[in-house]
Amino acid sequence: MAVALARRIPLRVSYAFAAAAGTLAYFAWRGGRCRSIENMRYVLRDDPRAARAAARRSFANYARYLVDFLRFDALTASDVRDRVAFDAWSVLDAARAGNGIVFVTLHFGNWDLGAAALAGRGYPVSVVADTFGDSRFNQRVLRARHNLGMHILAAERMGPSILRALRNNDVVALLIDVPQTSSTRGVEVEFFGSTVAIADGPARIALRAGASVVAVTLPRVAPWSDRVAADVTPVTFAPSGDQERDVQALTQAVMHALEPMVRSHPDQWYIFRRLWLADRAADSA
Repeated sequence: MAVALARRIPLRVSYAFAAAAGTLAYFAWRGGRCRSIENMRYVLRDDPRAARAAARRSFANYARYLVDFLRFDALTASDVRDRVAFDAWSVLDAARAGNGIVFVTLHFGNWDLGAAALAGRGYPVSVVADTFGDSRFNQRVLRARHNLGMHILAAERMGPSILRALRNNDVVALLIDVPQTSSTRGVEVEFFGSTVAIADGPARIALRAGASVVAVTLPRVAPWSDRVAADVTPVTFAPSGDQERDVQALTQAVMHALEPMVRSHPDQWYIFRRLWLADRAADSA
């Protein structure tokens, strides 16, 4: 029903309802609100007023993203071309030098459109996707991504499949801003001046495959627009041969590349969990 409504109601009306619902969630969900504000304080140089404003807008923007997500299966390749502003394809052509590209992004803007734009350009694209509990909705999402030219890798079985894709010179898109716990493997790096523990998978896989790494975000160009502008930065890195040191150093280089992208549009980063170790330590004290 939600999919049908999102597709039938005019986009701006859907966005208006979504923004209102997101703002309501900001005030109703105390834990998420507090965590989002704390995260934004790192990005916005510990300015509490700016952090609260950015967090509130982040909730509204995430709700708009959900509207886009529900409408995703109606997109055509032409729609994707119209919605993604990007003209530096030569940069990506140069990065794709035989062992593929690992595209590293965040829960930011409308990240789904990035892989669709690459596929529409003719790049073989593999995306790691979680499996939704609703099997009918899951099949709808998988079918939509397949129709736009993407190959789907299940998150539960992604390791060998990703390596095969990269060795075939494919592009693989991965999200990095998933907080790691003591029971999950990760790596500690500096992000906006303090330590975070995040997934080491993107760096580990890129190093093993000898793939290029590109940091990317896709911020919405305006609150009431469904268009995004791709912000792309190739990550330069020379491995030392020490695997664990290289994983940490490459992850650090990726996070440094992502910092200015987040700072430019902090309200388009959807981070409602604690990411920085200092905050997580305070929780457990």
